[in-house]
Amino acid sequence: MFFLGTLVHGGGANRTSSPRLAFTNQYCEPWLRTQENFFLEIPRPVVRNLRPAIQSLLGYSVHPPFMGMVDSMHPKRVLDSD
Repeated sequence: MFFLGTLVHGGGANRTSSPRLAFTNQYCEPWLRTQENFFLEIPRPVVRNLRPAIQSLLGYSVHPPFMGMVDSMHPKRVLDSD
C-alpha cells in the first residue's frame, strides 16, 4: 500500500495471537517536505539565475546536519554541472 504523508491513518490494536509486521522506511513531518518536488520540476538554468534565498526555498539547501542532502551531498552541487 502506498499513500501520501499527509494521510491520517492508524492501525488500531492487534487483537490476534500473531505479531503484526509493519515496515516504514522514513517518517517526515509534513512541513519538512513539499508535496511537489520543485527540485526536479524547475529547470536548472532557471534556478541558477534565482537569488540564493529562492533557491533555498525550492530545495537547494540543507538543514544541518544533513536534512535535504541528495546522495549524501549538498543539492546545490547539481547547479554547477549539466
